[in-house]
Parts: sequence; structure tokens; C-alpha cells
Amino acid sequence: MADTKKNTIGFFNKEKKHSPDMAYKEDIPVKETYKGSGLKAFDPSAEKKTTPVTHKVKDARRTIRIPRQQYYELLALLELSPNKYVYELIAELVDRAVKEISTDRPDELRLYQQAIERIKATDERRSR
Repeated sequence: MADTKKNTIGFFNKEKKHSPDMAYKEDIPVKETYKGSGLKAFDPSAEKKTTPVTHKVKDARRTIRIPRQQYYELLALLELSPNKYVYELIAELVDRAVKEISTDRPDELRLYQQAIERIKATDERRSR
């Protein structure tokens, strides 16, 4: 009759042709041990030394959230202008607006300068 084979359940119990040897093998003996290269262990005080520099960089940057459509328009202007960075383009646009205010409305220019001083003072108080 037909040769009946006992079905075994599990990964290691299945016998297949050309299956890899799953028998236990001893660990390979170490030929050469690892010798450290003299690197120092982690020093938490070194991390604290770099933290103030990071905070200074973060304080120097300001973010402005603008609507998506204006963002696309700003990037398109940046692409067409000789400027490489957005802040250069914004500075150019601000200069153009300030020149227009200074020639047409000198009283608004005074208000603009007062607003700048007020905003700077508020920012300095917050950063302390």
C-alpha cells in the first residue's frame, strides 16, 4: 500500500528534501578579541556645553505661518528673482514698501518705525 508518513506540526519537525541542517551547533571559538580604539564613554556634560549654541540659533530664527496660496506665490517670485533665499526676497519687498511709505506718507513711516521698536522691545523681554 501507500507509504504513510506521520504529519508533524512545527517548523523544526518537518523533514524536507534539501532542507538546511537545523541541528544545534556549538559556538564558534573566538580567534581575536575586540580591543577598544580608546574612544571615550558618553559624557553628558559635553552635551550640555553644546545646548546653549543650539538655543542661540533657534532664537535667531523666526517663523511666519502664511496661507498656502501666498506661499506658492512667494516661491514663484523667488524663482523669478535673482535672490537665492526667501529672506532676501522678503527684505527686498519690505524695502520697496518702506520707500513707498516714506515718499508718500511720512507720518506712516514714523508709525512704522515706532512699531519696529515696540516689537523689538517685546521680543527682547520674552527672550530673557
